[in-house]
Amino acid sequence: MTKIETSLLTSQVYDVLRSKIIAGEHRPGDKLDIHKLADGFGVSRSPVKDAINQLVYDGLLEIIPRKGTYVTELNFTEFIEVLDARLMIELWAAKQVIQTIPANKVENWGQIIQEMDSLLEATPFPFETYNKIDRQFHMTLIEWTGNNKIKELFSSLNTHVSLSRIVHSTSLESTTKRHTDHWRLYEAMRERDFSAFSNVITEHINSLKEEAKLRWSELYL
Repeated sequence: MTKIETSLLTSQVYDVLRSKIIAGEHRPGDKLDIHKLADGFGVSRSPVKDAINQLVYDGLLEIIPRKGTYVTELNFTEFIEVLDARLMIELWAAKQVIQTIPANKVENWGQIIQEMDSLLEATPFPFETYNKIDRQFHMTLIEWTGNNKIKELFSSLNTHVSLSRIVHSTSLESTTKRHTDHWRLYEAMRERDFSAFSNVITEHINSLKEEAKLRWSELYL
């Protein structure tokens, strides 16, 4: 029972800290004090430490030896390079599976987009939920290849987490602008048209780059 309660506390602390980082309440470069956080949450340090470890894995926090825990500072050049890596992986994955993936799996892929459609109509817009399903959509493509190393690499890029921080203030506008790309990717996959898929995913990633350029300064003003 104690382990379950601790797990629940960790999850709650994680959710609150993550939301505050995404929303910019804890800004890039800010130092977080585990003792103060534990006192603020009214919990022991254990669930706070566990939550912090999860956030480090997400790329939202970094622990600097002998200095402390800090909100990760996003590097613009590095973020663009990560998007390039993501594009390369998704193009590779599509090329591997587009002629062989069973039609029923493609249809299931389309159902993920339908779920995303419904979220765009919700008020208020549940950006974090949409972002999670968006990540599932792109990860599914990678999973189809059956290559676990590529899956681990793609997951480690954390582009959806970083993007959450960049577009938080304009999440609905930003999401709506790119949402139709998912349907275009689905149609290209269903038609076994790699050329069309390549064009759409390239446009999709380039749009993310442009969004980052427009919003980047908001994190550091």
